[in-house]
Amino acid sequence: MSESSENGYVTRNSEMPTIGHLVIYSVTGGRVTYSSFAGQARALGLPQSFVPPLRKLFYAFANAKNNLNEMSLPSLEVSDEWDGVVERKVKVLSLERNREYVVQIESRGRARGKKHVSSQNMFRLEFTPPEGFDVQQWSQDYMNHIWEGNEEAAEETTAQIRECISVTPYWDDSEIDANLFARITSTLMTEFVTVATSIDAKMLRDRVVKVLKDELGGLSYKSGQGAWFIPKYNDDDSYLETLRSYSQLLETFGNVNSLTRPTGEANWFGDDGKPQEWHRPQTNLRILGYIDDEEAIDYIRKDIETNLGREIGEYQQKLMEVANNFNEEKIEQFEKRLDAISGMREGLMNRLNNLTSVVKTVNLDTKLYDDVASGLQRSTGRIRSIRSSAADRLAALSRLN
Repeated sequence: MSESSENGYVTRNSEMPTIGHLVIYSVTGGRVTYSSFAGQARALGLPQSFVPPLRKLFYAFANAKNNLNEMSLPSLEVSDEWDGVVERKVKVLSLERNREYVVQIESRGRARGKKHVSSQNMFRLEFTPPEGFDVQQWSQDYMNHIWEGNEEAAEETTAQIRECISVTPYWDDSEIDANLFARITSTLMTEFVTVATSIDAKMLRDRVVKVLKDELGGLSYKSGQGAWFIPKYNDDDSYLETLRSYSQLLETFGNVNSLTRPTGEANWFGDDGKPQEWHRPQTNLRILGYIDDEEAIDYIRKDIETNLGREIGEYQQKLMEVANNFNEEKIEQFEKRLDAISGMREGLMNRLNNLTSVVKTVNLDTKLYDDVASGLQRSTGRIRSIRSSAADRLAALSRLN
């Protein structure tokens, strides 16, 4: 049984000789706990690099606060300031991005015979880790516990992160609604811990691209979205088993977040009056063998030229930015940046060599763009007058042949 791409160059027939595999993936909304997803990856023999790392805690806080936005509150039936019923809901606005927010109550109705809306500041939400608490180390420790199979230790550490956020009256002398304060605090804390220890669709989608490119040496097929070509390097098809395991891992995410219609119980429309997504695509990764054919090879050749041409340009831009930011008082930091650039160059050269070996000829221009070359020349001259060895490294890193 075959499945067509362009003129039938992909197949499910595992016995047919291939030059690689075309993988088509889809990641839809939802989330899973890091512990369950990592546990499944371990069971499939996949390394930690195949699982998205946890969010930084202040990003988890910023994400969690969204769970409060638009929260509905009981209407006011009688009020001296309003004419009739007043609809109320919670609004969350930024005071300092990722660090501090204000919780407001937005009231809508009629006042003085006209439509009216007003907002009242109620609480401050702040990300303020206790002194001595290393937020980055916490995330790493939590993931390490999971990969060591010590989920109990990981769970115990979640109590620590609750101390990183606070809910307080907007002003110290403000009167507060005790019930609303308790509801806001409980909702935020619960969601914060959940977000901090979970993987969502965006995190997974970003990691899929990284795995297909960096771990499996693939390239975006026909420069599109959701389809990648994974070459068979040196007639070694051991990567195929890894792909199959990865496909199973993504399927578990899809199963957790699928919408299943209970027979005879589900409605087509949801509470909001809109059709529910009973038949939305599930998260998956499909693997199809790519047949060795001259026309098919030409598709891959064009993709290599498009994708690697862009990567070469991005590398050159990064190199120029590092050179332009040279500070003679921070030479050690500059050397470390050159070390990082050297690693980028090595990775890019490996991709150039590996991907171009899949096809017969590739038309790739590795010369510096004129504006980049001019910028590098100016910066290199300035750097050479202070440290010639760094200037020599910079010149060497600019060559990709």
